[in-house]
Amino acid sequence: MPPLGGSGVQRVAKLAKFLPAHGWDVEVVAPSPGAYFARDEGLLAELDAAGIAIHRTRSLDPTRLGSTAAPAMGGASHRRLGDLTAWAFVPDNKLGWLPFAVAKAKALLATGRFDAVLASAPPYTALVAGALAARRHGLPLVLDLRDDWLGNPRHVYPTRLHRRLHASLERWTFRRADAILTISETMRAQVAARHPDLADRLRVVPQGYDEADFDGPTLDRTDDRFRVVYTGVFYDAQRPDVFLEGLARFRAAHPEATVEARFAGLVPDGFEGLATRLGLSEVVTMLGYLSHDAAVAEQRAADLLWMTVGQRPGAAGISTGKLFEYVGTRRPVLGLVPDGTAREALHAYGAAYLADPDDPAEVAQRLAEAYAAWQAGTLPVPDEAFVRRHGRRSLAGEVAAILAEGVPDTP
Repeated sequence: MPPLGGSGVQRVAKLAKFLPAHGWDVEVVAPSPGAYFARDEGLLAELDAAGIAIHRTRSLDPTRLGSTAAPAMGGASHRRLGDLTAWAFVPDNKLGWLPFAVAKAKALLATGRFDAVLASAPPYTALVAGALAARRHGLPLVLDLRDDWLGNPRHVYPTRLHRRLHASLERWTFRRADAILTISETMRAQVAARHPDLADRLRVVPQGYDEADFDGPTLDRTDDRFRVVYTGVFYDAQRPDVFLEGLARFRAAHPEATVEARFAGLVPDGFEGLATRLGLSEVVTMLGYLSHDAAVAEQRAADLLWMTVGQRPGAAGISTGKLFEYVGTRRPVLGLVPDGTAREALHAYGAAYLADPDDPAEVAQRLAEAYAAWQAGTLPVPDEAFVRRHGRRSLAGEVAAILAEGVPDTP
């Protein structure tokens, strides 16, 4: 929860913001903010303005030990921390929050003013806490999976025993849920394959964007260059290398082209060196980590947004929250994505240029097509019905209806 930032925070924060409009008063249990790679006070201000009560608790986890500075996501120290904590903590390194979360949730539920429990993951510790608290008070439980648990391609299981422990805990937790939300049909099918007896509890509520984030003025553009923008972080197979190589090939083939590539967020080690070696120093602008409001402003000022999923086992099921933030801009998107959920969504969006995530030549070709369309004033426009389908206010209404299913005589 805010003031922590990043794409993973958006879904939970926006649900809390919009559920009251659909008849659900919301109170949140969250750990006191610790070291994290991103902070966004603006998101916290949104929740404060909406009157959302956030009950902060203690938490004993490795990110609170030693330095108060968190390792950059996707960096070497971040990966080392993940590898080490995978050995020691099941389901994740937020296990030390569990007793505090459960105690606070039980105390709140004991007041009798709550009708249901909603828990979102990752961290998966939150799902366990929600299950324990809901069981104690006999309330309906809805679990929200922003990333799959056992089927998460980024999960590291040091031994077979670790995987069995995760599988057992996932099973225990899921069986106590009245409904389990997934962000895509692919994820729903993966969970159903592991738990066929729970298939009727699985629902798809996709990622989305907050319409209000796109109502303000856009950034002033004083240049006439073709602006390509990436917002967010890079990690694992999601890297900028292929895009940068494709951009260099595009410029070599079209030396007359005027183009700028802007990066708002955290970039991996070696990024600047690669950009220099490819002759892109005068083309690439690195803005560093920005607040969500500032990142949205960058998105809206773009001529072309780009994203990548990267090739790796399980990549077909990855869509990323960034994609649906991009949808809210109604700008064209360059997707370096494999066959699967992200590519299907971009096809449905309509205003997309698609390339193999490992093929710089194809990236260069898609950039050339987009540049020519920009010059001609014929950049594609999205399917408006698809855009409206992913507004967070309406998505919160879907979640509200699912919550109400387990509550008799919900007003």
